Amino acid sequence: MRDTLLVLHIVGAAAWLGGNLVQMTVPLLARGEGGAFLTGWLRVVARMGGRLCMPAGILLLGTGIWMVLIGPYRFEDAFVVIGISVVVIGAVLGVVVFTPRSLQAAAAEEAGDVGRRRAITNQIARFGAIDTLLVVIAIAVMVLRLGA
Repeated sequence: MRDTLLVLHIVGAAAWLGGNLVQMTVPLLARGEGGAFLTGWLRVVARMGGRLCMPAGILLLGTGIWMVLIGPYRFEDAFVVIGISVVVIGAVLGVVVFTPRSLQAAAAEEAGDVGRRRAITNQIARFGAIDTLLVVIAIAVMVLRLGA
């Protein structure tokens, strides 16, 4: 059972990290594609939260809690606290920053307000870098089982 939960846990982490890396990479690769592509991409990013990131977070949280419940680890272990905290932070960022700001950036691009769109996408990129760094740290802490 533990191995199955661990595999699912790793799949959740891979989906979350992979989604973050794609969100960070596509805009850089598509700089010359024009407004219609960028608007579409920003709308896709907004939908990714509910269709990829949130399910990945739920899978991470559910399998992580289940593994703690069957032992030998405890909710007080540093790596468990850090892991749960990163999932919660990621969920909050998704709801408060990534989804609404991506839709705002798409609307600004459609309205021809390139300056506003750039300001918003720069903010999204900063929070995306923070979220990605937190995910990488959480993965490292999990592998090392910090505080176990």
